[in-house]
Amino acid sequence: MLSLLFCLSAVIAQAQHPRNLPLRDKSPEFLRSAEARRIGEQVLLYQRDTGGWPKNIDMARALTDEERAQITRDKARRDDSTIDNGATTLQMVFLARLYEATGDKRFRDGFRRAVDYLLSGQYDNGGWPQFWPETHGYQWHITYNDDAMVNTMKLLRDIGQQKDPFGKGLTEKQMRQRAMTAFEKGVECILATQIRIDGRLTVWCQQHDRNTFEPAHARAYELPSFCTQESASIVRLLMDLPSPDDRVKQAVHAAMAWFDRYKLTGLRIERTGEPGSPDRDTRLVPDAKGKPLWGRFYDLKYCEPYVCDRDGLPRRHLQDIGPERRNGYAWYGDRPADLYPLYDAWADKFDPANKVSISLKTKGANETGLIEMFREPRKDMADFNVIVSPGESIQQAIEQAPEQPDSPFKIFIRKGIYEQKVIVDRPNIVLVGEHRDSTVLVLAETAETRAVTEYHGKPVGNGVVVLQEGADDCVVSTMTIYNNYGTTVENTTKHQMAVFGRATRTIIVNCNIWADGNDALSLWAPEGNGMYYHADLFLRCPGVDILCPRGWCYATRCRFYGDGRAIIWHDGRGNEKKKLVITNSQFDAKRPTPLGRYHHDAQFFLLNCKMSEMILDQNISYAYTDKVLDPCPWGQRAYYYGCERAGGNSGWLANNLDKSKQKPEFHKVTAKWTFDGKWDAEQRLRDLWYVIAY
Repeated sequence: MLSLLFCLSAVIAQAQHPRNLPLRDKSPEFLRSAEARRIGEQVLLYQRDTGGWPKNIDMARALTDEERAQITRDKARRDDSTIDNGATTLQMVFLARLYEATGDKRFRDGFRRAVDYLLSGQYDNGGWPQFWPETHGYQWHITYNDDAMVNTMKLLRDIGQQKDPFGKGLTEKQMRQRAMTAFEKGVECILATQIRIDGRLTVWCQQHDRNTFEPAHARAYELPSFCTQESASIVRLLMDLPSPDDRVKQAVHAAMAWFDRYKLTGLRIERTGEPGSPDRDTRLVPDAKGKPLWGRFYDLKYCEPYVCDRDGLPRRHLQDIGPERRNGYAWYGDRPADLYPLYDAWADKFDPANKVSISLKTKGANETGLIEMFREPRKDMADFNVIVSPGESIQQAIEQAPEQPDSPFKIFIRKGIYEQKVIVDRPNIVLVGEHRDSTVLVLAETAETRAVTEYHGKPVGNGVVVLQEGADDCVVSTMTIYNNYGTTVENTTKHQMAVFGRATRTIIVNCNIWADGNDALSLWAPEGNGMYYHADLFLRCPGVDILCPRGWCYATRCRFYGDGRAIIWHDGRGNEKKKLVITNSQFDAKRPTPLGRYHHDAQFFLLNCKMSEMILDQNISYAYTDKVLDPCPWGQRAYYYGCERAGGNSGWLANNLDKSKQKPEFHKVTAKWTFDGKWDAEQRLRDLWYVIAY
């Protein structure tokens, strides 16, 4: 029964919602009821022809005739049967109990088809993928994530041993033998995938390459890592083996030594606000009395904990990622602590001579100095093509790049003040400052006062940094770019771009973008066909349209500060799919200020954004009431999810993604979605993280 209870604990991700309680109900009265049979019949209806089930579906809810017809049509699907989030195993346990209570052979037969499904998915090396028979992307990896494989193995072993509720009559002898063989192969896979560093066994990743056994990438924020939650479940499974051999003993000893070596002490997870509410927050705070914790992920280079947003870039501080991932994922936990007393008893019984000394009362790696808990990214100057120091020309550094670089041409700009206009006129240029607040590019300029109007025979726009047409795939990071014309020359808010661009696939991250006039960050590729990505920016200006892209733009974790005039603007003419997406960002102003406006067809998506009371209680709307620049045939398109305005709002901030033509689920509003899959800006950032790192 203990083994079965452990199996069921792994399906909590799917079953924790009250709607799933009937599938977990073990009471004989319920299992013999008409309601239980009704639910059982629906579970059979949801079962795919593969023998497995899809995930995250309330299979107890009463269905309409139309829903039944659709589910029947979906039975032939081969791409959504899975063991993820407890799917398939949850339904199997329920069917087993129903058969035990009713003797109805339909439930037995459905269960047996599911056993065949589980057995069919096992690789020759003993591992299981997340989905099968059809898999996509990372789904084909050997999957320990959320205990998918451990859960499956426990279930198969309980079947093989005919533990309750898998009693006699539910399965045949040959099926039970196959189940035990599969379990034993699974153990072999576990031993083969345990990560070795310099010959020393450690723990496991959430997923491993099915061919090489190396730690593998899954979702964007799940990087190849040492993973404590899944590793703890694996160790518990290994300690449950009745006759562990030397390899199993070595694996357990090594993993427990790793857990003890890399535990974290003097810390506590603090959660404030109601789950799902806009004021929900999660923080890692000092606490001398805090019980040991472990990071969910430890990087493979330093063996130090990190967190990660949906951009796939590792961070050291929880506050460095957006609230959606910060509050929606378990970045720290204490699951390995439960293993300590179990390990003491296990080691004393099976291998006292090699028992490792561990204790939950000793200081963790963060307090002993073994790890640098909040390590700052360090750049290697050898990775840059050119290094610019104060007094030197950034423009001359750009001129050293080939006209058509085959690979990123990387320029490092040291701390200092650079009173220069910077013109990027070729693709694949990467500009990285030493520090966002003390690497400062500053210039006072308007369109009428430009000192440089032409460069290499082509006209040059207004701005401190100007990306010429064709300067595609430019990356700008870690600096302040400031057009200060409005405070140093003339008190006016006319166009004073800090950054002006006519290129596409532009990335600007970890910067202060300031102007003393209108249109601080203006990326206007010809015909509005540009794609732009921004993250971790502080955008400030007293004028209108601080961020005003033409085309497709995604911005995340940005801070906007206005002063009485509309902060955001978008031009989406010519293509109904063009959009400006802003996530996990903050809006504030010096005085009451509109959130945004538009002159041309525009489409806005704002998710998990917070607005101060200085942001007016009014929706983004057309700029004029007395004239028409653009008839905007698609109408007002401003969509929100999880946004909050201090002091409340009159209803315009209500969740309304379902009113958009694409009707996306909130978690699918990503950079790749923004660009319709035509550009993976975050992959480019990951590829360049060794030089951009901040």
